[in-house]
Amino acid sequence: MERIDSRIIEHKLADLEKKLEILINTKEKLSWSLSELQRENADLRESNNKLKEEAKEIKKKYTTLEKDFNKSKSFAKIVTSKLTPTSGIAELKDSVDKYIQEIDKCIALLEDTL
Repeated sequence: MERIDSRIIEHKLADLEKKLEILINTKEKLSWSLSELQRENADLRESNNKLKEEAKEIKKKYTTLEKDFNKSKSFAKIVTSKLTPTSGIAELKDSVDKYIQEIDKCIALLEDTL
């Protein structure tokens, strides 16, 4: 009877050791996963902060470009009103068209980044 009891106890002890080993391995894996996720989270937060700063800078540039564009509209009106019919109105229109195209490209680039 004592042999049976000791065998049962040894068997249960062996089972407990296996379960304990499994728990220890699981804990180590989870600890490693937690560390990896914390590192990834920190990297993502840093990247997010950089992107927020870039967005602020782009918005500032956009505002500046918008103000400059409005100024250039006024400037073009002043210049065309000062030109005589025989001077280079066609040249002025070409120049203004080129500026408008360049500004449109800049606006498109800014919109893509926002």
